[in-house]
Amino acid sequence: MGKRVVIPRVRGSRLVLSELRDLQQDLRPGAFGVWEPSPRTTRPVDPERLDLVLVPGLAFDRQGHRLGRGRGYFDRLLAAVPRNIPRVGLCFDFQLFDHLPLRPHDQPVSAVLAA
Repeated sequence: MGKRVVIPRVRGSRLVLSELRDLQQDLRPGAFGVWEPSPRTTRPVDPERLDLVLVPGLAFDRQGHRLGRGRGYFDRLLAAVPRNIPRVGLCFDFQLFDHLPLRPHDQPVSAVLAA
């Protein structure tokens, strides 16, 4: 379809974005056992050049707040993404709550899709 896919890679305490071109050659197990771009195939992408951000989470609430794993990786990344770029949380129905605890640095998503 001609779409560019960008995925994060853990680098220190931050996520860096990299364009994904080849699933078999570009990915390797990275931090926390999650597949991510290998250092040799990383193609950096500026967060301001994104059209849409799909955001994982352990849980979401109906106001767009998310519960992650507590290290702030996605909160720091989302803070660098312009507010006009849609941020969509993806989850199952059992991960959607009326309210979640909120901390000052938490970055919300603009929509939550639950299946």
